Amino acid sequence: MRPVYPAMSAHNADEEPWRLERLARTDGRVRELLRILTREAPDDESSLGEGVWAKHVTAMHDDRGTLIARISPTLAASSWLPVIGAVVGRAWNGEDEGSVAFRVDGSLTVMALADILAPEGPI
Repeated sequence: MRPVYPAMSAHNADEEPWRLERLARTDGRVRELLRILTREAPDDESSLGEGVWAKHVTAMHDDRGTLIARISPTLAASSWLPVIGAVVGRAWNGEDEGSVAFRVDGSLTVMALADILAPEGPI
């Protein structure tokens, strides 16, 4: 798979360029976790999860410690969203940050990670 990276931006990136480096590390962690958790795609060199990430996560923004991932409407309506959410939350937590939110392309609404992940497991 040829790597496709989401656009990366950060609040005050000119004075704090480390924020962009942190986003790049998080992107790498997400891809690594998705390769571990999901099977390989039959027609590609990547995992299914990494393919979903590369195709449907268009941007990442560090807003003072809150990671806002911009996603496609297709991902927002998919059962993959909780999987991607859990992995992004874990990867961002690796940067000692815990706040993650998702914004669907074309929408102003921001969904918190807690709204995506069920607070309890199956009954």
